[in-house]
Amino acid sequence: MKGILVFGAIGLGFLLLVLSGLWSTLFPATSVWTDAKAERRAEVQDRIHNLRFLLLSQSNQRSFHSHAPIDEVSPRTRRDPVALQAELAKLMQESEQLNAEFQSAYDRPNTISSALKWTGISLAALGIIGWYAMKNSS
Repeated sequence: MKGILVFGAIGLGFLLLVLSGLWSTLFPATSVWTDAKAERRAEVQDRIHNLRFLLLSQSNQRSFHSHAPIDEVSPRTRRDPVALQAELAKLMQESEQLNAEFQSAYDRPNTISSALKWTGISLAALGIIGWYAMKNSS
């Protein structure tokens, strides 16, 4: 009975160790992080960049043309800075959420693989110690 437990622990430990090596190929990060999410993340990042540029250019135009009201600066670049700030805040929040999802998808296979590896090593080591103790007790 003791032998079955000892060899079972050793076998399960090595099985978990092998499974940890195969985990990232069996369950890749691409199964969670899709191309659509990657495209949306790129669109959001691009829009954030453009909004920051618009806000910066408007603040520079105001300071450069401080004697003229904003409506007289350039009708083509007139935008409501409050609306731009609100859109920027909304996009920043979406960007943070997408970045968190990406990081989670990237880290998940490695985290699970690491847990399987160390559990397998521990079980195998415990089984080997048990086998050694069983061998010396007889």
